[in-house]
Parts: sequence; C-alpha cells; structure tokens
Amino acid sequence: MLLPSMLGMQTRIQRGVTRSRAAVNRLRQLPTYATVALRATAFWLAVVLPAVYLPLLVLETTWSVSVVTVLLVVHILTVLAGADYDPDH
Repeated sequence: MLLPSMLGMQTRIQRGVTRSRAAVNRLRQLPTYATVALRATAFWLAVVLPAVYLPLLVLETTWSVSVVTVLLVVHILTVLAGADYDPDH
C-alpha cells in the first residue's frame, strides 16, 4: 500500500520523466531547426546581395573589384545553400 506522500512523489517523478523526454526530443530536433534557419538565411542573403554588389560595379576604385569578387563568391555560396529553402513553408 502506497502512502499519500509516496503517491505524490511518484507523480512528481513521472512528470519529471515526461519533461525530460520532451526536452530530449526538442534537442534531437535542434539540427533540423538549425538547418532550416541556415537555409532561410542563405536564401534571403542570396536575394539581397545583388543590391549590394551591383552598385559597386559602377565605382571604379581599386578596392571595388576585390569587394565585388568576394561578394560574387558569397552570392554563389548562398544560392547553393539556400536553393532548397521554400519561403512559403
């Protein structure tokens, strides 16, 4: 026979186990959330980057060619990383 205090402790332990399982499940989903966030960031960065480097093409300074080259490489990488992102989802 369980005493009332033991029954309350058992209920608290069950709640703790349930919360622990929920926390573990959230931690297991963390890589998925991180991947979605990375793809979303890459997608929107790929959308915005041309507005940054296209005006730099007009400038004829020694550093603008280097900056545009770096931004073009970053743009290609963001297009590749964000290609699978669906903004409607």
